[in-house]
Amino acid sequence: MNKERNAIKWAPFESLFKTSEIEKEIENNKQKIAKPILSEDTLKLNEENLLNAYHTKANVLIKYFYNEKAYQKKSKISFLNYYQKEIFLEDNSTIYFDQIINIQIL
Repeated sequence: MNKERNAIKWAPFESLFKTSEIEKEIENNKQKIAKPILSEDTLKLNEENLLNAYHTKANVLIKYFYNEKAYQKKSKISFLNYYQKEIFLEDNSTIYFDQIINIQIL
């Protein structure tokens, strides 16, 4: 009986203020960053690393920007599409050239 009372006691509080949704929204807003502006030298270095990794089939660490957040992936490049400006990775994901912040060959 005591457990039922506890569940009843706290259920309206959670639904009234929706605290978990507000906390998640605050955490998501804290993680948002502005897209970094890359210099021409950085863009050229990223392009060279991308081509070297593609031709040597080496693993790469790609740091990219998506939806106001920075992410990173480790994978091999399976295909480059210059016309659509897409990079296809072996883990069946796609990254666009304008999303890339940094590329490191592992």
